[in-house]
Amino acid sequence: MEHTVHRPRMSDNELRKAIGTLQQRADDARKQGADDDAARIERTVADYRDEMSQRL
Repeated sequence: MEHTVHRPRMSDNELRKAIGTLQQRADDARKQGADDDAARIERTVADYRDEMSQRL
């Protein structure tokens, strides 16, 4: 039996804000040498951008 995580859908504005915030965190992580963390955050950013593009 598979379990799925149900997260509430973000509004367009919330999604844009999340993308911006996460991109800043990824940039900061990369500056601090935390490349693995930055890559993980950037994958989330890419997922959010993909979701945003599907909405347009």
